[in-house]
Amino acid sequence: MNKTRILAALLAATMLFGTLCACGEATDEPETSVAADTTPTTETEVESETELTDDLPDDLYYDDDEIVILSRYREGWTSGEIAVEKLISEPVNDAVYERNKTVEDRLGVKLTSVEEPGDSAYLVVNKASTSVRAGTHEYDILAAACYVAVNESLNSTFADMRKSLYIDFDKPWWSQGYNEVVEYQGAQYCGLSSALLSQYRFAFVTLFNKDMFTDAGQPFLYDAVDDGTWTLDKQISLIPIFHKDNGNGVQDEEDDVYGFVSCDYVSTDPYWSSCMVDIIKKNGDGEYEFVFDSGKLHEVGEKVLHLFYETDGGTYDYKMEIENAEQYKIRDMFARGGAAMATIRILELENEVMRGMKQEFGVVPMPKYDEAQKEYRTLLHDQFTVFSILATVKDQRLDEVGAVLEAMASISYKTVRPAYYETTLRTKIAKDPQSAEMFDIIVDNIYIDAGIIYTISLSTFHNYFREIIGSKENTVISKYKGVSTMTKRALNTMCKRLERIQSRQ
Repeated sequence: MNKTRILAALLAATMLFGTLCACGEATDEPETSVAADTTPTTETEVESETELTDDLPDDLYYDDDEIVILSRYREGWTSGEIAVEKLISEPVNDAVYERNKTVEDRLGVKLTSVEEPGDSAYLVVNKASTSVRAGTHEYDILAAACYVAVNESLNSTFADMRKSLYIDFDKPWWSQGYNEVVEYQGAQYCGLSSALLSQYRFAFVTLFNKDMFTDAGQPFLYDAVDDGTWTLDKQISLIPIFHKDNGNGVQDEEDDVYGFVSCDYVSTDPYWSSCMVDIIKKNGDGEYEFVFDSGKLHEVGEKVLHLFYETDGGTYDYKMEIENAEQYKIRDMFARGGAAMATIRILELENEVMRGMKQEFGVVPMPKYDEAQKEYRTLLHDQFTVFSILATVKDQRLDEVGAVLEAMASISYKTVRPAYYETTLRTKIAKDPQSAEMFDIIVDNIYIDAGIIYTISLSTFHNYFREIIGSKENTVISKYKGVSTMTKRALNTMCKRLERIQSRQ
């Protein structure tokens, strides 16, 4: 891998945001879209970017003041993202440990991490909200799942991060795509920075079993990605090639081999982004606009229904289970060689099941809608973490907490992010140079749609596509006719709430 490619990948990775998938809980909702900046960058430009420093004054020192960060602890999801206990000679763990120590030493603060264990994304947000309503000052920063945090921002629970003197959202350690989506009329209540690795972990990708492709005489999917032919139709055509029934004519989870394994609930979310079906965009005045095209989603639905149910039994479809258990089953089936392809989140690749897989696998983006579509797009499961500053943090303390977040972001940009993205993803997890390059395409094209991350407030708009695919009948036009009217009204209400909150702060 040449130096220019690696450096370009590191820079692009910091500007990654685009899509957001909805969570796996039954209460989860839709997502929003803004593409990352994928403009080619020269080696000289990238090197100057990696040498960037933040603009925090050298004399900032807060006399060992305590800054309390409230976050959710879920093993394999957000564990080790905000804080770790000690150095253990593991690159990401040690980078997080050193980052926090550097922030403390540099700014003269004491970082206290309060982790709330549990699978629910709501627990920590409810805890922060209760504290703010009571007027207490138990916490300064909340690190929570995006889709719950942005909804809670409509309740005046968080401070406007753009009013903090020391947060510079124009710096590359803040996700520019995410900023574009959540900033509204000059105010912003949630932020995504290089300090938060779930922005990579929750990206949906396609895995393929290289050994099975070789045995079947099929070229690896890298070629299709490179020549622009990696589409839903391409994936559908491949599935029957790998399907092997054990002879009883019934789909058996353990004994048959499938061309594709997925889930008709959470795992259908990526198609909003990968097939370029947008829900909400901003107009020239920076206002949210409902841009959904039911005709386009109907066409996407036709292909996705074919992918799941019209491959002569070659697709194994897991149903949604509590706490995303079906996602683990998809991973496990693929890892034991039970399927040639799978839709999966990157975080599953870190699991010991995947590390112990006997066969070789490759990683590629989610397939495009068709060959006419120019770019690949990646959806983030909307459980990825964002930062917010609690509304009880005011005046000079707002500047202090902002300085802490800016320092965490800028230091992570140079240490934590490379430890995960370059060392873990592109070196340890990627089994060949092609997969490493595919990670670059995947991350460069993450797309965030406000219609998905604000799902709770917008009538759970994208959720209905899950139900349609699960029903095995394409009712997109009829279902979304009424839902669209309801969502337009909800969007209007949401915008008015954001405007009221801004006028009060």
